[in-house]
Amino acid sequence: MQKNQYGRIVNVSSAAGIYGNFGQVNYSTAKSGIMGFTKSCALEGKKKNVLSNAIAPVAASRMTETVTPKEVLEKMPPESVIPLVLYLCHESSEATGEVIECGAGWFAAIRVQRAEGVAIDKLDPETVAENFAKIVDYGGEVEYPTKIAESVMTAISRSKL
Repeated sequence: MQKNQYGRIVNVSSAAGIYGNFGQVNYSTAKSGIMGFTKSCALEGKKKNVLSNAIAPVAASRMTETVTPKEVLEKMPPESVIPLVLYLCHESSEATGEVIECGAGWFAAIRVQRAEGVAIDKLDPETVAENFAKIVDYGGEVEYPTKIAESVMTAISRSKL
């Protein structure tokens, strides 16, 4: 693909990879890894017009038929994700690095959200415990990082060390 300066990759993740799911630690872990793999492929391939995205289908399958009511499965045919895959594979698509939930005719990109957090100068478990509510509070200023460099720069710029 890189040699030809063209390619489209669509990986298949899962809602279990995004949110986790009871009884599916191994499956959730593998499907979560696909998201990082996709984003790394997107970063590496963009210069060569090799675009990588992932879908997280919410669709009827052999895995879901034993745990999901039939009337729900009927509303989630696997074919409902095909239009998205075809678009992402099309030469006119410029999307790359996206993870898109899809099913039953519904499509939505997902992203990482970071809480405002807190910088502490006393690095011990007690200080972390005292500040933990602030660490996990999404009610303040939030950010939507897209690159590792943003994590590094945020940590350094807010550091009290």
